[in-house]
Amino acid sequence: MKKNYYNGQYECEGHTVSFLVCEDDTVVISERFISTGNVSTNERKVKLSKAIEFQNSLKKYGYDKIS
Repeated sequence: MKKNYYNGQYECEGHTVSFLVCEDDTVVISERFISTGNVSTNERKVKLSKAIEFQNSLKKYGYDKIS
């Protein structure tokens, strides 16, 4: 079952994290770091429960949901 309300993007101090829930209850997490003109990206696919834990930790550390 797809849970659209976990889709979204969070941002804090040059670190952007996007969540895209897939049909199989996994989530693609895409991260982008921008620091002094350098850009680094990372993408991984995790179980929905792990993505929710990561999303909650971002909120705890002050990340803003921007979409």
